[in-house]
Amino acid sequence: MHTSWLTAEHYAGLSTEPEQAFIAPLPAFDTLSISGADTIKYMQSQTTCDIAALTNTAFLRGAHCDAKGKMWSQFHICTATKEDSADSSDSSDSSDSSDSEIAPLIVIAFRDELTASTEQWKKFGVFSKVSFSSGQDQYAVFGIGGTEQAKVSALIAELGFSLPDIGQLSRHNNALLLRLGQSHFIMLQSISAAQQLMSQALPFAAPNLWLAEHIRCGFSYLEHGLIGQLVPQMLNLQAIDAISFTKGCYIGQETVARLKYRGGNKRAAFILTAETDELPAAGTDIELQLNENWRRTGQVVNAANINNTLWLIAVLPNDITPADSLRLNSDSAPSLQIVPLPYSL
Repeated sequence: MHTSWLTAEHYAGLSTEPEQAFIAPLPAFDTLSISGADTIKYMQSQTTCDIAALTNTAFLRGAHCDAKGKMWSQFHICTATKEDSADSSDSSDSSDSSDSEIAPLIVIAFRDELTASTEQWKKFGVFSKVSFSSGQDQYAVFGIGGTEQAKVSALIAELGFSLPDIGQLSRHNNALLLRLGQSHFIMLQSISAAQQLMSQALPFAAPNLWLAEHIRCGFSYLEHGLIGQLVPQMLNLQAIDAISFTKGCYIGQETVARLKYRGGNKRAAFILTAETDELPAAGTDIELQLNENWRRTGQVVNAANINNTLWLIAVLPNDITPADSLRLNSDSAPSLQIVPLPYSL
């Protein structure tokens, strides 16, 4: 836990019980502020999503790939207000007075993948008028969710936000609320506001409650061991509007487009569950039973365990079916059941 807004005492007191509505600090997620006269042009050349389609009320999902189409990261991205980012520029990077006309961008992602992408963006950004500033000292990231939509909506209203549509965002006092799913949200607060928020009597929950929801929504993120290993379609990014096939060129586009128009991708992300106390690491093998034998067929991408119910999102052959017998490659080797995805592949 590397935050200036979440104390060990606060973290230890977070609920691990399912809630009708909850707010969960997400210290493993971070933000990056991008500004400069070439911000839109530069990021358009770097990402799978159409950066030019961003508006003040809509965010985008996207990915950042290497030249072979393997992902450095997947993320959510939105525009900031000038109040959000008055101090966000990095003086070591190039910019000019015209920057004030360009709305800065905020990238939200799991810290491992954001670190990997930031290194690459900075490396090639020296040739453009674009600057990067870590959001670690600027924003705190929270997840909001719960089992009852009405209760979740009431919590959002209590926090001062209007309820956005899915794929849209709301703003309140320089805070942002992104609606990822029906009852699944990301919220950004300033560090000072987050410190005040953590002292309030709100239904705070452990991050794994939100992470389990993230999995059940069919979303994923890249932990360290899987960075640079997967193409976007292996994590269903084409099904959650994280790839634009009509925008201009970007790094890795040739591979991503070829998989769409010529086929060849034989793997996809699936939601799995099991009754076990295990919490496998990213990259842990999943095995398929063939007669009396078991063989490796896929790997865990993300996992969350809620009171001995394990939720996984995993990369598997895209012809896998619920009738196939799957298990986790671990000491207890719990059997895994496929849960239907909330979207169509």
